[in-house]
Formats: sequence, structure tokens, C-alpha cells
Amino acid sequence: MFGRGKKQQQVARIDQYAATVEQILLQIGIDPVQARMNMADGYGWNFRRGSALIEIYISQQDNEGYLQVLSPIMYLPLTNLLPLYRHLLEVNLQLTNAAFGLYNDTVYVFSERPLESLDAVEANNIINLVANYADDQDDRLVAEFGGRLYGRI
Repeated sequence: MFGRGKKQQQVARIDQYAATVEQILLQIGIDPVQARMNMADGYGWNFRRGSALIEIYISQQDNEGYLQVLSPIMYLPLTNLLPLYRHLLEVNLQLTNAAFGLYNDTVYVFSERPLESLDAVEANNIINLVANYADDQDDRLVAEFGGRLYGRI
């Protein structure tokens, strides 16, 4: 009884944030209906910015809602990993509100933020930052360090 009202409020708030993301997608020329991903929990969308795939998620974990924007940009090369890792760490210091990370031998650009007090302007900035970093860095990293672009055979 005591937690039910709070749970309904959180779901309603996540729905509101999802509607905000869909408005942002419309503003940047992306059809949010076509960009929607089928999610068991929360919301997700994906679209392309140049050669980069951009994924946006709104989810709830431990009673906290999150906006996560990420882009898998390249598969790791088979050799020369140390110079690539060093470069990614050095570039991380130059990125604003985003970072490089690795998951399953794939390099990502990502940003994650709690939904609490997130407004549409900040969400739009995060989405555009990650999309721009991904599209700017993917070809450059593959050319310099090897590997291959994400999604390419």
C-alpha cells in the first residue's frame, strides 16, 4: 500500500521523459516511431548520425530513472591495443559530458545521467554531443588504430 503511489508517479515521470526524447528526435529530423526499439522495460530508440549508430535509453534501476545515450563505434583491433587505450583515455579528458568505454570488444562513446531535474535542453545537448563525438571519432580511430567500424563486416 505505501509504495504503490510512488511507483505510479515514477512510471508517469519516465513516460514524460520518453515523450521529451521523442520531441527531441523530431526536432533533429528523426522519426521517433521508426527509431523506437522494442524494450522489456523502459524506452529505447536508435538512429544513425553519419556512420555512427546512436542509441538512447530511458530506464529505471533501483527506483532511480536514467537517461543513457551511447554509440558503439568500432570493434577492437587484434593488435596495437595499448596505443588505442592510451589514446581513448587521453581523449576522454577532452570530451564534455561523455566518455569512451569498452564492452564486449567494442568501443563506445556514452553519457549517462539520472532523470531527476533533467530538462529537454540538457537531454538534447547530451544526445547531440554523443552523436557528434561518435560520428567524428569512429572513422578517425579505425584509420589510426585498425579494427573496423561497428556494424560493418
